[in-house]
Order: sequence, then C-alpha cells, then structure tokens
Amino acid sequence: MTVYEIIGSILLIITCVLVTVTVLFQSSSKQDGISALGGKSASASAAEAKSNNAKLVRITKVLAVVFFVITLAVYALTIYL
Repeated sequence: MTVYEIIGSILLIITCVLVTVTVLFQSSSKQDGISALGGKSASASAAEAKSNNAKLVRITKVLAVVFFVITLAVYALTIYL
C-alpha cells in the first residue's frame, strides 16, 4: 500500500463513522431510537427540532460527497502515480 492509500483509507474510515453518527442522530417520524439520547424532551420546540434535523441532513449530504471525493481521489492517485 502506498502512503496515499493509507491516508485515504484513514480518511474514509473517519468519514464513514461521521456519516453513521449523523444518520443515527437524525430524528425519525416516530421520534424514537438513538435520537432520544440527545437529551431533548417532548417539550422541546418543534422549530428547534426541525432546524437541528435540517442541519444533520445537510451535514450528512456533505459527508457523503466528501466520501465519494476521497474515494475517487485515492483511486486516481493509485492509478496515475
């Protein structure tokens, strides 16, 4: 393995963990699951919950794009260098 592959693999693992965490913390329609671990009670405002969920969705999308960019970069560096 080259240095690029090792660094890329580490970045991919970190990105995968972050994507998993952000997906798990997104609220579902039932409001149960791991999102309940955030400490928010039922009295939390709906607007705040919606705003937090929108941020998590945006972060998940960005991390997914980062994941694919890293994957393509590692592939290109492995093939062309």
